[in-house]
Amino acid sequence: MEDTSRIPLRVYCKNCNTPAGFDILRQSYRCPGCGELTGIAEAGRSARNWCRLNRQNTRERNEGTEYRECVCPSCGAVVAFPEGDASRKCLYCGTALIRPELLDPARLPEIIIPFFITESEARERMRSWAEKNRKKAEARDVLAAIDILTGCYVPYQLVRGPVSGTVFRDGGYRQYQCYGYLEGIAVSTSKNLDNLVLNEMEPFDWSQAKPFDYGIISGHRVQLMDLSEADTDKRIREEVREDFLPEIERVLQTSGVDVTVATGDLMVLNALLPVYIIRQGNLLAVMNGQTGRIAVSGTRTSISYPWVIEPLIYTTVLTLALGCFFGFNPELVVYGGMVFGAIIFAIMGDGKKSLIRNVVLRTEAAKARREGRRLRIDEEKDILRNPYDNSPVFRDLNENGDLVPVSISFYGSSRILKLMLNSLFIIFLPVILAAPLRLMVMESHESFMSDFHMEYGAAWYVLAAMVVLVYLLKAGRVTVYDHPVLHELMPDGSKRRIRNSGKGQCGFFSMFMNENGESRLKLFLKGDPKMGCFVIGLILFILLGSTVTIVFGGE
Repeated sequence: MEDTSRIPLRVYCKNCNTPAGFDILRQSYRCPGCGELTGIAEAGRSARNWCRLNRQNTRERNEGTEYRECVCPSCGAVVAFPEGDASRKCLYCGTALIRPELLDPARLPEIIIPFFITESEARERMRSWAEKNRKKAEARDVLAAIDILTGCYVPYQLVRGPVSGTVFRDGGYRQYQCYGYLEGIAVSTSKNLDNLVLNEMEPFDWSQAKPFDYGIISGHRVQLMDLSEADTDKRIREEVREDFLPEIERVLQTSGVDVTVATGDLMVLNALLPVYIIRQGNLLAVMNGQTGRIAVSGTRTSISYPWVIEPLIYTTVLTLALGCFFGFNPELVVYGGMVFGAIIFAIMGDGKKSLIRNVVLRTEAAKARREGRRLRIDEEKDILRNPYDNSPVFRDLNENGDLVPVSISFYGSSRILKLMLNSLFIIFLPVILAAPLRLMVMESHESFMSDFHMEYGAAWYVLAAMVVLVYLLKAGRVTVYDHPVLHELMPDGSKRRIRNSGKGQCGFFSMFMNENGESRLKLFLKGDPKMGCFVIGLILFILLGSTVTIVFGGE
């Protein structure tokens, strides 16, 4: 017999009744005490059975209670309130409501979190926040509309289940795969409210969730779920993407990523959660009716260019170095900076995009409490931290072709050493070629360095410096992200290097390869043979000329 007093927001060990956490490597819930495993399907069956029993109990407890469903003819919002409620206007647009039928029992929520903050307390807190942020346009709009702040139970779905993401890094062509298991994720199912703004006023304190009862919503406005299943799934994927982004950006070392999320077999619980709302024009201001956290959005957007900062730093450093070497000759510094900038930005900006995001103002995470009758709200980062780890884990193929959990890195001592040695080899290639030639022609009484003039290879050094710059940027800061070093994550917590991962990216000729593995040099020669031969001939002429000059230039 299921215990309907225990809300299925957690999975409990069937052996010792301890809350179990999800082990993403084993793809199963694992008890931290006795180690007992509970499968995803088994946990889902238990939760679905709880929902069935709870719906039945709710209908039995509330037989005869008159609640009506009201559909706004203007904006389409679906609002439920008890018989006798004085409200006759739509919460969102003010239009008179239509009340055609009783609330459908099949759409009842399973759980609810009651309001903890009163409407007068919410209005005062919202006004106080707006006064402190009066310089911002959104805060001034809040002050102008503070009188229309209204409390409402908003429909949500609590999501549990497997999700996956396909990730591309800006400027790269490698496809990364990441997987996760969601718990404690709440997604609004109201089409009139922006879920991403609502997400900024979370988290809720799930320990205070209760089985749904009509008595809890008595006297309150209630909006019912009015999103289609497809739109709800889209919102879930959008929220998963936002939750995945911090970890993906950390691993791939940039905010310039493109993430596409797919959901698996999800278990959902319908819930009603307390929200205070101000909505006027483009303004949406919300307050968590349990914790007091505020989130406000207007029309402002932010545009960022995450790929600009790094090439700008490189250009500045190289320009300053050039200036130091030549005594900061203004003309030389300007022209040198333009050349460096053109090369660096062309390489590092290829395929990169700007990021456009809506500006959402918010307070810190909050937790409301009472000292007697007085409301106190504590604000602190992670004060109501989600006890579940929803971070994604990357997966890739091992040597056997199996898809396994992996950790990803891009730089190691051997990779950095190879980049440095290749760079030195390119720069000092005429010196390397000249050394055996010098040994062949030198007299027995001469010292090796007596007539070995390394400085005479200046023509090659200038050319090689630009080539090395392109090589380091292309191989070391662009294509490196398409050739990660992978370590398989083993069930016992250890890591094992996947052979051959990260190979083929640091070679000198890698900078001449396109995303299809074809040689750009070969394509260039095929497309314009005369120009290709001329360029190759010129490079060989400078190389051989520098080599000969190093050996015979002093004679």
